[in-house]
Amino acid sequence: MNLIAPAAFTRMAGTSADAPEPTDDEAAATPMAPELVAPMVAYLAHESCPVTGAMYAAGAGRFARMFIAASPGYVHDGDDPTIEDVAAHWDEINDETGYTVPTSTGAWSRAFLEHVPTEAF
Repeated sequence: MNLIAPAAFTRMAGTSADAPEPTDDEAAATPMAPELVAPMVAYLAHESCPVTGAMYAAGAGRFARMFIAASPGYVHDGDDPTIEDVAAHWDEINDETGYTVPTSTGAWSRAFLEHVPTEAF
């Protein structure tokens, strides 16, 4: 199963609540027409699509892979970590240098827990 993040003008992504609904012809005439998302949706559903568990954005003529990445973060040594530890290391926790893009939940788990000795499990 893949995920699509559509960039399209629809009833759900319309303007204000009191704005008139666009007609189908008006919606189709915009660069944000829902039909411009359809090629990505169709390809992701096709049997020849080489990916599963991936996330893509589509709309207005652009098609892009989106991904979730993990930063190296901060590893606390010693007693149980505190709120103050998190606050003191906030910049390190959010530093995107050296981020990784996990290819599966198992890969993410291995990378996230690599600092924990295997005998701890």
